Amino acid sequence: MTRDDTSTLIDTAAANLGLHIAPEWKDNVTMFFEVARGMARLVEETGAAAASEAAPVFTPRSVE
Repeated sequence: MTRDDTSTLIDTAAANLGLHIAPEWKDNVTMFFEVARGMARLVEETGAAAASEAAPVFTPRSVE
């Protein structure tokens, strides 16, 4: 995905969510989106997302 594609995706998502992204914030929003995409790619490369066994889930005990 190119930087222009990312920018378009952010504009579309913001419009759908009713968010206003000021022009001076756009570069930073794009940068953080790219960082998040990079982190997601690293997680996907571990194969953890395709693991057949789910991770443990915290279940609080009731207070008595």
